[in-house]
Amino acid sequence: MGTQQVLLIVLAVIIVGVAVAVGITMFSTQSSSANREAIKSDLMAFGSQAIAFWKAPAGMAGGGKGSPGFGANRAEALRTVGRWIGFDANGVFTNDNGRYRIWDGYGSATLLRIGCVGTQQGQNPTYNNAWGFGTGRVEVHIFISPANDNPFTWDIRN
Repeated sequence: MGTQQVLLIVLAVIIVGVAVAVGITMFSTQSSSANREAIKSDLMAFGSQAIAFWKAPAGMAGGGKGSPGFGANRAEALRTVGRWIGFDANGVFTNDNGRYRIWDGYGSATLLRIGCVGTQQGQNPTYNNAWGFGTGRVEVHIFISPANDNPFTWDIRN
């Protein structure tokens, strides 16, 4: 085989290798982005259900537009809202997109927080989340304040 043919084969192998590497990177980025969007969709559904709970009359096992917010007894309010939405007794819900938790909004009686750590690696592989799911995971939080005109506030990390 001539030198020119060997160089062409080496060049072809390099081009194919670069194309494969770029394809893997693009797929990884798209996978992380799709996971983040799926989590946001789930969180919007949970937020809507939490507001539906808040608006439902107490006689129908709803919040009865509790005052303040989701109710003065925060622990009981979280369990009740969580059960309404479909969370377990520990305030955890898991699906293919990630693991969700429900909290009070930093001790506020008028704010509810639902967070999720996704199943996919995010864009920042050194990001450490507070849930111990390893580094680089997609993490999204939604803050729900039912009495406000704009009831949803987002916190998207990684």
